[in-house]
Amino acid sequence: MSLFERTIVLKAFRPEKLSFAFQDYVLKRMGKFFIEGQTVTMETVYSDTDYKTPMIFILSTGADPTNQLLKFAK
Repeated sequence: MSLFERTIVLKAFRPEKLSFAFQDYVLKRMGKFFIEGQTVTMETVYSDTDYKTPMIFILSTGADPTNQLLKFAK
């Protein structure tokens, strides 16, 4: 049974474990780079912005970039 087929079977019998199965699938098929969180600095983000390209934050639970943003602004 392939990794993808196991993920489908898992969805049928244990849907609460599906996110872990997806993470395992991506790790084995695409590599560690695609499941690790990427760290980025405000300097890097700011260099990619201009008057037509705003900086947009998409936050997850517990993420708060306010301090980084205020520190960068000073």
